[in-house]
Amino acid sequence: MAFITTFDRLLFAYSIGVHIILVTMSISTIVVLSVAEYLGIRYKDKYYDLLAKRLAKVFTIFFAIGTASGIVMAAELVILFPKFFAVVAAVAMVPFYLEIFAFFTETIFLIIYIYYWDAFKNRITHWILTFFIGAGTLGSAAFIVMVNAWMNTPNGFNIPVYESTGKIVDVNPWASVNAPSFLAQIAHVVPETLLAGTMLIGGYFAYRYLRARDSDERTFYMKGSKIAAALSMFYVILTGISGSLEASALIAYQPLKYSAIELNLMGGRAFEPEKLFGTIAYGKIVGAITIPGLQSLLAGTGNASYVVPKGLMYYPMNEWPPLIVHTMFDLMVLFGILIGLYLLVYLIMWVMKKQPYSNKWMAILFPLFGLISMYTMEDGWVVDEVGRQPWIIYNVMYVYQGANTTTSMIGPGIAMIIFYTLLIPVSFYFSARVFNREEVSKEVSESQSATGVNF
Repeated sequence: MAFITTFDRLLFAYSIGVHIILVTMSISTIVVLSVAEYLGIRYKDKYYDLLAKRLAKVFTIFFAIGTASGIVMAAELVILFPKFFAVVAAVAMVPFYLEIFAFFTETIFLIIYIYYWDAFKNRITHWILTFFIGAGTLGSAAFIVMVNAWMNTPNGFNIPVYESTGKIVDVNPWASVNAPSFLAQIAHVVPETLLAGTMLIGGYFAYRYLRARDSDERTFYMKGSKIAAALSMFYVILTGISGSLEASALIAYQPLKYSAIELNLMGGRAFEPEKLFGTIAYGKIVGAITIPGLQSLLAGTGNASYVVPKGLMYYPMNEWPPLIVHTMFDLMVLFGILIGLYLLVYLIMWVMKKQPYSNKWMAILFPLFGLISMYTMEDGWVVDEVGRQPWIIYNVMYVYQGANTTTSMIGPGIAMIIFYTLLIPVSFYFSARVFNREEVSKEVSESQSATGVNF
């Protein structure tokens, strides 16, 4: 049974990891697209117009593949964790239902936006459609995060009665819409997701800029890099601020998870040191770099005498999450700082009119930090989900209690993992081919007499 439960975890984790990448690209692309179209209208700039039209094609690809992967993920959730989903169906189905409306909104306005590009005499009206598409895209993601927040801080039913009898009573299905950790979680997830996707898009533009063969191509990709960099600067600030707020929410609602990611063995004291990397062996913290008082300072938002929660030793070891979450959390923070420093240098060069978007080394580093941003975003999700283990619903249901223990999904599951392994590189390759199907100079010259998206 333990093997089957582990396989169920692995399959669903792999599926949702792929889905998150696709959703991240959809959410980020629609924002970059919207900004590009506005700038094209505002400044009558043919390069921004072309950028918007090409990004519209890319968005439809990620939207279609992301929708298909979302359907697979929903099916896996029911098949792999049926007892868990029985509780969700009784208590927390409202966010799933609202997600359907968000998906409808996104689909309807996307069709109008793409296929009726030339039908709008006022281009601002056409541009406004991107807000509805973006609202649907972000709404879909937000409602799924709402369910995840409910898993971290469950509410909406009588938990003591469920734990003692297995009966679900006193249900308030709307309570799941406002789980205690939702606001902190969504405030961090949205800018973190937008940062990851936008940095990857900007990295691609920078890469293509380095390979540009003529002035039209260089101008086109330079303008794309400028949009991506400007948005990323805004997102990275929000990500840093919201990350601090989410850490405070962990202290309040999931102190065990907080202790695991901070590697607090004892805790419960002021002036707690920050422990970088390391692990716990034989009841002691080993291999860690300690910075005196820093953890209390950060957790207390500047108050070094802040008393952090009691540590791991106050909890049964069978309820500890895997301590790899501590290392992954440190990597997430480290990479986040590096991304922030890169964007700070970018901003300084921009202010000093050093043109970072056309600087060779900044262009070389942009794709690297784009990949790092995507890894950091996925890393954050792993920390959140693995940090909740062994619970699938925190302090209510263990994963093994909600999992399907039959072997029927092993074969199809392995096939799905292989399929997903191929899907991501193929999706990005196909998107790049569609984005660069025509020469920039040719499309720019034709844009004076033709408008719309031609598939």
